[in-house]
Amino acid sequence: MEQELSNCPSADGTFLSSTFPNTHSLYATLRQQQHVNKTITILTLELQIALTFVAILFLTNCDKAKAQESRRFFTFTPISEVQFGNAFKKNYNSPFVTKITDSTKLEKAFKSIEKTYDENEKELAEHELCNSPRCLTSFKAYYPSLDLYLFNILDYHYAKASFVFANTNEMASGFRRFRGEYGVMSKDGLWVGLERQDCDNFLQIEICKSSKRGVWSLFSFDFTDIDIAKEEKTVMFWAEKNTIYIATHKYAPHNDKDLIQYYAIRFGY
Repeated sequence: MEQELSNCPSADGTFLSSTFPNTHSLYATLRQQQHVNKTITILTLELQIALTFVAILFLTNCDKAKAQESRRFFTFTPISEVQFGNAFKKNYNSPFVTKITDSTKLEKAFKSIEKTYDENEKELAEHELCNSPRCLTSFKAYYPSLDLYLFNILDYHYAKASFVFANTNEMASGFRRFRGEYGVMSKDGLWVGLERQDCDNFLQIEICKSSKRGVWSLFSFDFTDIDIAKEEKTVMFWAEKNTIYIATHKYAPHNDKDLIQYYAIRFGY
């Protein structure tokens, strides 16, 4: 016999049907499920908010990283021999002289450098039977427009660059040494120098910035599979602002000889 429906209030004030004997447990299950769904909805919303915040933070950091990267970029692009030759005709190298008539000026510059010799340089001087590393130091160039003297200081395997302000004879590079072989200065005071070892040479470049405050390194980078084509008359020069053209060679096993390749190195800082 079918049970009569009755609307009886439950303990929480809601009305349950007495037609089904498990109505109360079913209601409790439904209420529990509603509570779970509500909790899941809240957690989902909180997770979405959290993920949105993380995404915004990530994008913000990415934008900052991209902004920083945009200020410092680097490209290494192959160019033709014709491009290399034409660019050299109107190169951006800083004018320089290799002789100073007034030897007293250079002597003062040498005195300034003597105050900066480190223990390795002193040890090498002793090994070469010199009284001081002065015997390892040589004047290389004077850049009138930049007020800079360039000196080379020999290391065990390569020459290092050191700079002195010409007008004051004070150290522009301080105690710092830079890669100094096959170096070229730009009109804007950017120095690019190579590090050359005795054997197994490869392209090792350092770029430095000079100003009235001194000289400091911007960055350096090495290429292990190519080297400069030192047999070429012109190896490296500034083609324009922040752009270096360089002649390299790379061994080609199938031809059993070196291939001459030309590159444009562009950078920002």
